[in-house]
Amino acid sequence: MTGALPDAPVVNVLVIVAATGFIWLGSGWLEEAAEALSGYYGLPAVVQGSVVVAVGSSFPELVSVLVTALTGVFDMGVGALVGSAIFNVLVIPAASGLSGDSDLEANRAIVYKEAQFYMLAVSALVVTFALAVIYFPVSTDPIVGTMPRSLAVIPLGLYGLYLFIQYQDVDDAGIERVRDGVDVPREWGKLAAGLGLIVVTVERLVASVESLGATFGIPEFLAGVTV
Repeated sequence: MTGALPDAPVVNVLVIVAATGFIWLGSGWLEEAAEALSGYYGLPAVVQGSVVVAVGSSFPELVSVLVTALTGVFDMGVGALVGSAIFNVLVIPAASGLSGDSDLEANRAIVYKEAQFYMLAVSALVVTFALAVIYFPVSTDPIVGTMPRSLAVIPLGLYGLYLFIQYQDVDDAGIERVRDGVDVPREWGKLAAGLGLIVVTVERLVASVESLGATFGIPEFLAGVTV
């Protein structure tokens, strides 16, 4: 998977650093375009954050999991997903509270809808993995199971319910659309460019991390969680 580049640790480290920068750039394009389009189409702030910006900021993790699954190193993708989720939930709010000039605000919608649905989503994922181990076992020592499509639809169905709830909020909010100064074709193009840059860069990142893991004997899951 290293392609035309030499398969050397120094080269892989440089690729990881460069890929991180390009992913940051692509994510910035994606989130900026999504925010502008959200205002243009009249989405409430809570929906912008919980759906539009969340999907944009999580797109690198999605691509990482898909790439690792296709290349046979799925443990690395799951590690990246878990590590990113823990970092997002614990570190980002704390860092924002410590570095900001004013106190962070939390309203009723965040506490009674977003936070509770997040806990429900984590519980549903744990139950899905448990069902995979119980009903679709591969081995007993260690305990390993597979997650077929019939189980994969459980978290997807729950996310569909979440999107429906957010859609109802959009209907009820009646937010005035921000049409001034928004070049819609340009923003859609910027969004597509951000998606494309992330897809290409994540593939190179996964290849370099996989190569470093093989060189230094780092477990795939640990490499995904940290790097």
